[in-house]
Amino acid sequence: MKHLHYLLAPLCTIALLATPAHATPPPVGTSTATVQLTGWLHVDDLEMRDVDLVVSVNGAQSRVRVNNSGRFEVNLPGESAVTLRFEKPGHVAKEITVDTRNLQDGGFDGQRKRQVKMAVIMEQERYMGGLTFAGPVGRIGFEQGGGCVAVEHTRTTEPAKRRGVMEF
Repeated sequence: MKHLHYLLAPLCTIALLATPAHATPPPVGTSTATVQLTGWLHVDDLEMRDVDLVVSVNGAQSRVRVNNSGRFEVNLPGESAVTLRFEKPGHVAKEITVDTRNLQDGGFDGQRKRQVKMAVIMEQERYMGGLTFAGPVGRIGFEQGGGCVAVEHTRTTEPAKRRGVMEF
């Protein structure tokens, strides 16, 4: 009897190891899925120092660096509404929207990053005849049920807002 505690400790350890462990699933509504958006920007003068790329994710804005070759990279969270706004002096600003809902549809493994690549060409104001783009020039999303990348382009233009003449 005095050696019983020496036998009980290994038996309890074996019993614990033999019990199947069950992981609890993540809470509903949380997603770790992300989209890595890689793009290349083209401007006629090939000068990227004065390019301004502002990314709005669910209303929060941040600036993203465009490197000397025009490449930029943005990591976007799942279940988000995103707007990318490209600006450069002497060029017409462009906006692109990205909707990351349905990112995990179609059996996509939500623990990995989805990768999307794109290109943006900036037009010089002098070639646009006083016009600007009426809204986003592109929309990127993911198809409901299948998760495939869906892209839409538009080049709808409208007269640019004129700066009024200042009188003194």
